[in-house]
Amino acid sequence: MSYSESDYATESDGIILLMGVTGAGKSYFLNQLKAGSVGEGHGLRSETKRCKGVKIELHEEDDDADGKPTSSIYVVDTPGFDDTDRGEGEIFEEISRYLATQYKSGIPLKGILFFHRITDNRITGSSRKYMSIFRSLCGDHALKNVILVTTMWNKVPPADQTRAFEREQELIDDFWAPMLRHRSFVAHFNGTSRSASSLVWQLARKEDVILDIQRQIIDDDLEVYNTAAGQQLASILQADRSRCAKRIAQLKKEWEHCRDEERKEELRQDIEETQETIDKITRSLRKMAVKIGDRIKEKIKDALSGPNIRTAIEVLTIVLNITLTIIKFVAS
Repeated sequence: MSYSESDYATESDGIILLMGVTGAGKSYFLNQLKAGSVGEGHGLRSETKRCKGVKIELHEEDDDADGKPTSSIYVVDTPGFDDTDRGEGEIFEEISRYLATQYKSGIPLKGILFFHRITDNRITGSSRKYMSIFRSLCGDHALKNVILVTTMWNKVPPADQTRAFEREQELIDDFWAPMLRHRSFVAHFNGTSRSASSLVWQLARKEDVILDIQRQIIDDDLEVYNTAAGQQLASILQADRSRCAKRIAQLKKEWEHCRDEERKEELRQDIEETQETIDKITRSLRKMAVKIGDRIKEKIKDALSGPNIRTAIEVLTIVLNITLTIIKFVAS
């Protein structure tokens, strides 16, 4: 038997998304909800190559014998935006595809936990770039469903606590100020399971939200490249590619006039590395120049035609190949 989209239930109170740059602590957070849920990366290489999630079931103490949860929420980890192994456009397309599929599947989005390391001494260019794109991806109307989470508090030595709080205030006064004006709010993640679950339930109680990029891809049928966030990223990538092309021209000119063989070899390697960066950017832009809305709708239709598909989350996991682990909380 096959099912139409109107025939299956969502069977969930919604989804919470984890986002942030590589190394901000998203996978660690998920593992505090359920130990061993995902691998954790160390450094600039993202461990999360595909979206992964944890299903949290809330059970009342006097549950019936059937053991059905009172409610459930899915917490999904996403790839870090500045992974050194993959182009930014590729990661952006993947996150966009996830969000569009979740929206089309009918599973409500409760909000986003956006992670930032409190141990960072300064706000990097990639962090500023990602935050700007993230805001465009959400749309200002959705920022009330965003918690800006500072992480790594458990790694701050006692002697550095005062400076850490000063850095947080700098984030609030400058970096995050535009989002806070649209009712985002700031919270700490201190590295414990209790801290993680508290943040989840803060969003779980909020009203559902639809992000701008979800409407643009599914309702407006735009290419990823032509969404508001996609246009912003594309502009940044094109500027980066232009700078790299100018650098190659300068390096080649120096190489032609250089008589030192050791220096010529250094220049040659620099030219090759810069060309690789250009190629990576070009692949990123090409990856974004696709309409994924129709493809998502077709994949959902195919998933619904399979046997025993009765819930939206089953459709989502099939379409996106998401791995889910389940944990149970008992309400006191």
